[in-house]
Amino acid sequence: MTETLGIGVIGCGAIACEAHLPNYAANARARLVAVADIDDGRARAAADRFSVPYIYADYRQLVERDDIDAVSVCTPNYLHAEQTIAALQAGKHVLCEKPMAITIAEAEAMIGAAEAAKRQLMVGFTHRFYGFNQMARDVIAEGTLGRPYTIRVRFAHRGPYTSWSATSDWFFKSRLAGGGAVLDMGIHALDIARFVLGAEIRSVSANLATLSQDIQAEDTAVIGLEFSSGALGYIETGWHSWPGSLGLEIYCSKGTMIVDYQTPLRIWTPEKGWEEHKDFSLDGGWPAEVKYFLNALIEGEDVVPNGIDGIISLRAALAAYDSHSMGMRVSLA
Repeated sequence: MTETLGIGVIGCGAIACEAHLPNYAANARARLVAVADIDDGRARAAADRFSVPYIYADYRQLVERDDIDAVSVCTPNYLHAEQTIAALQAGKHVLCEKPMAITIAEAEAMIGAAEAAKRQLMVGFTHRFYGFNQMARDVIAEGTLGRPYTIRVRFAHRGPYTSWSATSDWFFKSRLAGGGAVLDMGIHALDIARFVLGAEIRSVSANLATLSQDIQAEDTAVIGLEFSSGALGYIETGWHSWPGSLGLEIYCSKGTMIVDYQTPLRIWTPEKGWEEHKDFSLDGGWPAEVKYFLNALIEGEDVVPNGIDGIISLRAALAAYDSHSMGMRVSLA
């Protein structure tokens, strides 16, 4: 069994330098081989910081290297499909940042390329790798709290250039990003809702607005959800928010669960009142995501979240745009 994997990273912006590169560099099962970026200065800075030996301006040269086994795609959203498909066709496994693409046709082509190449395609839904979210999923699946009735997810901050150290302005350009806050933060919320509830999103009803940023894309969204289980939910997301509530609330037939990212997971039942839970792994987020990706590839396991998870949440996010523009609920059945 191969004990290490050669890694290439396409795109050397903030998500690569804060999430992917440092966690590959810290993992004994990864060998950083090359980075690619159209900005030579950005590529060289990343390579120097993480001791990466090879630098390319053209990502195609990177994916053709025989000593690279897997690739992280960390570029603006509109490039994800093109670069992921090229890497898969070159025989590489891929960890692609979310959203996996900006159209359903692109996402379908990515899934098809992975199947044809017999390679793994993982989508970077980092929130799944927090221990409190995994515990929340397990509590719901075990039925401890009974039937889920409603879920609220709130993911919001001040925006990519205030709360997140993005280094170029592509987030605010719909042509490059495919949208605004819904495709940046809302898609995380859509994925974690279906992950924790274990149910599919059946319909979407959304209101979008641009309230705090001087941009063409939306910076604020409230998205209503109906799930296959009959549960209802809503998402509050955007680039408008000062510090406040962040996480999930789930109200069930036998109790309540609060997954506040700043405090321990809390469960309320009539029998015991409020209880705090800390019995979950603290090894979450991006370090856990990269570790899982490497381990799954080396041990021959199928990765999750995969392309199917990616396209399901992309479909829901795009339905939110359709719902807002048409002023009506959109079915995903």
